Amino acid sequence: MDYAQPISATNNITIGLAMFRPQNPKAMDIRGTWSSNPLNVSLDIVGPLLGYYPAPNNRSEFDTYLATATTMWQSWANLSTPVGILDHVGTREVVQDYDGIRAALGYGKVHFLGASYGSYRAAQYASTFPERVGHFALDAVVPHGFSIEEQVKGDILAVNRGLDRADAYCQNNATCYWHHAGRGSVQKAWLDLLARAANGTLAACDTPANCTSFIPKWDLQATLSGLLQGQPDFPQLLELLAATYMGNGTALASNSPLTIDQVWGLPILCNDKPILDKSYSGFQKAAKAGKSVDRYNIYQSSWLGIELIGSVWPYPVPADKPSVLNATMLLVTADFDVSQATEKTTFLWDTQTPHAALVVRHGEDHVSFNEPTQASTRITKDFLRTGVLPLPEDNTFVRVYEPGQPRGPIADPYCVPTGFQAGDVDSS
Repeated sequence: MDYAQPISATNNITIGLAMFRPQNPKAMDIRGTWSSNPLNVSLDIVGPLLGYYPAPNNRSEFDTYLATATTMWQSWANLSTPVGILDHVGTREVVQDYDGIRAALGYGKVHFLGASYGSYRAAQYASTFPERVGHFALDAVVPHGFSIEEQVKGDILAVNRGLDRADAYCQNNATCYWHHAGRGSVQKAWLDLLARAANGTLAACDTPANCTSFIPKWDLQATLSGLLQGQPDFPQLLELLAATYMGNGTALASNSPLTIDQVWGLPILCNDKPILDKSYSGFQKAAKAGKSVDRYNIYQSSWLGIELIGSVWPYPVPADKPSVLNATMLLVTADFDVSQATEKTTFLWDTQTPHAALVVRHGEDHVSFNEPTQASTRITKDFLRTGVLPLPEDNTFVRVYEPGQPRGPIADPYCVPTGFQAGDVDSS
């Protein structure tokens, strides 16, 4: 709807209501997200900055990137409605919306499942309105007070672990091309593909013969990272890697077009996360932190891009400080989540939630609550319903820590289950 125009047959809002007895669910459409007042931008400008792009390798590329990012933010400001909304979609304002809805409904407390970036909103609400906190479960945490360098480092640790898990899946499945080659064969094949891309010989055609198009190294890195994000489909990923390895470069050379659903969160992130060092040396510091743990030279971190575009965000950003959340809470993470490194949940648990229990699922899919058959989901549902923390346990699929208990090491990717029983997506 165009709010600047009068209501008409072609300019209106359709509202749908549903009731479920004895419960009465409510849905809310918060500022800047989905459809209430959609943020908008020219995807032609965003495309070169996010997704399949090479990170700046020198000062000139850095300056060019920031100039394009400045143009992008102007596009956001010009195309988003209502005018001026871009500076008012940060989490500190969004939680005011949450509390306004709570008050309108007459609730004394709020129960909250904060998944992925929703965990950041949950923690902000708990910090701002501690007296309103009911049963809070934070799943795949984005913590307050986590530095850009640690964000980048976490991303790259996670994507490397994701490749290890792909290899573990391969070793457990006879249909995988590298199944009989033994442990580490998928990583070895990846490094071979990367070397071919680096020297310009990885053909982007269905056969290498007479091919004049080649896959650049950064494109290959971005494609692999994308395949490992979210709910990775290991059979598909391994099939694409094998096809490329055997000469059909079209398997990994094509990209899906960028959509607004993939980028609308950028203004929210930049409203929340200040970039303390906006210089080229600051970017180099973050990149170095990531490269220091990049065992397989994947070099992909969304936070490197956020550091760049956030450096020219045109509005003031409040400090992103950790705060102690004294309420009883449940934190949930997955050892091999590539979209949100498990270190981020551990950081929140260690530093800000002294009365929280920690649930560690031995899998990779992003947001454990989306896995209906997993023990972690049952535990989360029980807590949301009762507010009673789970007892400590340690089994094949999950480990539960009580408040204050030191977290053990991340599980060995080869020593915990893969496949359907572990909640993996399996297109085969």
